[in-house]
Amino acid sequence: MTTPQTAHTATPAAANPATERRFAVAEIAAPLVAAGVTPFLDSQAAGTLATFLAAPVLVAGANAAGMLSDRLLDDLPGGDVLRAHRRPFLMSTVATATAAATATLNGMPGIDALLAGWMTMPSLAGLVSTAWWGTTGLVAFSLRRVLSSAKPGKATAPAAPAGPAPESPVDKVLQLWDAHISGEYGACPGQHLILTGHSLVAWEGVIEAAPGRPVTVTAATVSGVYRIPAAWVDITEGPHDSSRRIHVRLTAPAEQDGPQYSALEALWLQRVARRGGCMPGTHLEGVTPDPATGGVAAWVMADEDTDALAVPDLYTIAGALRTTPLLVSVERTGNPRKAIFRMMDRSPLEEGRPLPGADTLLANASGFVQLGTGVSGKPSRVQVFDPEGGARHVVIVGVTGSGKGGVLQLLALSYHVNGAAIIYADPKGSSNPDVEDMAAYAGCGLDGAMGALRVAYSILLHRIEESRELRAKNFTPTPERPYVVTILDEMAQLLGDKSPHRAEAAFIVLALATLGRSMGMPLVLCGQIMNLDQMGSNTAIRDNVFYGGALILLRSDSAQAGRVDLPRAFDGIDPSQIPAYWKGDEENLIYDPNVPEDDPRRTFGVGYVVGPDERAEMMRAWILESAAGHWDPAKVAIPGDFPGWGERDAIASTPVGPAAEDADGAAAWTPASASPAPVKELTAEEKILAVLDERRDPMNIEVGYLHLDQITDMTAVTRKTVENTLSRLTKKGAVVRNPDSSGEYGLPLPE
Repeated sequence: MTTPQTAHTATPAAANPATERRFAVAEIAAPLVAAGVTPFLDSQAAGTLATFLAAPVLVAGANAAGMLSDRLLDDLPGGDVLRAHRRPFLMSTVATATAAATATLNGMPGIDALLAGWMTMPSLAGLVSTAWWGTTGLVAFSLRRVLSSAKPGKATAPAAPAGPAPESPVDKVLQLWDAHISGEYGACPGQHLILTGHSLVAWEGVIEAAPGRPVTVTAATVSGVYRIPAAWVDITEGPHDSSRRIHVRLTAPAEQDGPQYSALEALWLQRVARRGGCMPGTHLEGVTPDPATGGVAAWVMADEDTDALAVPDLYTIAGALRTTPLLVSVERTGNPRKAIFRMMDRSPLEEGRPLPGADTLLANASGFVQLGTGVSGKPSRVQVFDPEGGARHVVIVGVTGSGKGGVLQLLALSYHVNGAAIIYADPKGSSNPDVEDMAAYAGCGLDGAMGALRVAYSILLHRIEESRELRAKNFTPTPERPYVVTILDEMAQLLGDKSPHRAEAAFIVLALATLGRSMGMPLVLCGQIMNLDQMGSNTAIRDNVFYGGALILLRSDSAQAGRVDLPRAFDGIDPSQIPAYWKGDEENLIYDPNVPEDDPRRTFGVGYVVGPDERAEMMRAWILESAAGHWDPAKVAIPGDFPGWGERDAIASTPVGPAAEDADGAAAWTPASASPAPVKELTAEEKILAVLDERRDPMNIEVGYLHLDQITDMTAVTRKTVENTLSRLTKKGAVVRNPDSSGEYGLPLPE
């Protein structure tokens, strides 16, 4: 049970005082009677008596050690006396058994030594005799209260019949705990309560679990058992790992009392962190007004018995807090036990902000460009260049009307103001005229877009060959040799399963995705979904573009977040919950065609921007209806390092890759003035090393590992060939295995 205050707050008295007095007299007399009678019995009778007395010793020992449960003592006749006389009963049975055993083994000389041996001190017999008399005397001293409770000669008036004793508040607390929490069928069996304090307004104590086991009792459990709000229950760290301190209020906490909970904290504990809630085992800390949203911000913290936060989708959290998904935000941090929570009265993203100016899109020293603002007021950024690792790819995904065209225009304008040359492929032919005007080369329509990809591929081949000749490891842009970004708008038109150019387009896009980064040639793919059948049915395209850059995820279907293995920053994000327009909570139950609808405030540009190592925060891109006036026609960059630029139209009309031969079987045309392009396909070893090089940490601090399955998909090489090649490269020291995870490989760090 529990101490110092558990189901028994004091030593209980026996129900029948007369029976208790007779039992007390027997306890005191038993050792003396055994010492006086046993020597006169024959040896067989004395042995039988000594053996019989072993049973009371065992019962008394178990009773004193608390091994007899309260239920058993309640069922036993005289159990109340055993409960009240635990120590004196044990001492009496030990002294009685000692006297009987001494007489049985040594007869009258033994009893004489036991009774009078104290006079021979110091000696062994004297010590035994002294201990025996001391134990016998201590029994009598312990029971003096029982023997003197009724003085002889004085008649006592018969007590009036009394009903059952009223149950004390302390007993009620402990009984409820034992019955519904720590009991065999309770919520947390074996986790007992040590009640250390009780008053009319609160009680507190320590929860003890079995040694080595954690305490799992929660505020929600206590709230349900005692029928009080969970906010009145405070469970904190205990004196050791298998204990927790608990403080429970019986009345609503006063303004000045602690611990204090704000209205939001109490609401969180009651609706979100409760057992069965969407984020159990959590609480809020540091609730503070948020000037950016007009609402509040707080830290979501994991409780002590919660290892890491599991973030549900915002739709569920919004429902628990009785608000809408656009008015709540949860952002993961680098700490798995900590996240940022915001609850807004009105989203700051509702009123779109126009682009302040083209200078806003200038990249910082790390290659980040601000495309808009986040819900917290922070800049919403995407990295387009990495000074250490080269170009960065970008994927823009969103349904029609989500604003992906506007985001693409902003991104293209950022490349322009940062001196990059743009190769623009627009299969629709009219998606974005401003981007077409900013481009060094633009191809519109299916055939024109395919031609733009061929031009980009020829530049890539030239730079690969040039890099081999110069033995250049990293790309360094210059005005004559700028970054060359290839933008493929409406990517499904060329990469989809119904595209007549699918095989050739997928071949070129895969080459740009896997090799373009280190050649200063980023790839931007824009479309409605990230389904493989809309991306050439090649996971290497999808994964290389995302893991080599960033994802801009606008309003889309709920499955988009699962199309690639996104970082945990995307936990809880469901792009389908972004509505088409901002609206209030009130909606008409019955549609009335005579009531005109207000012009909706569209949510175009609302979404999430995140790279593999970034936090995901809801943002809204700058509003830019047209880039006209923001870009400078005199500063349209071209890839001056490419010797075949003057013959780009001829290059655009010549198929490559799977379509490299014409109907007559002639080889694909190569510009005479261009550097010879390598016609030999990369070996499996070269493809694997190129993929691992893309994964390399640009700071060379830690090895960038890829799993065998990822390498197989990204290189489009058979798994058996990949396994054999990796085994050979590992033996040569060109590749290292991950010692902490089987099947992962990476390039070794430079010495």
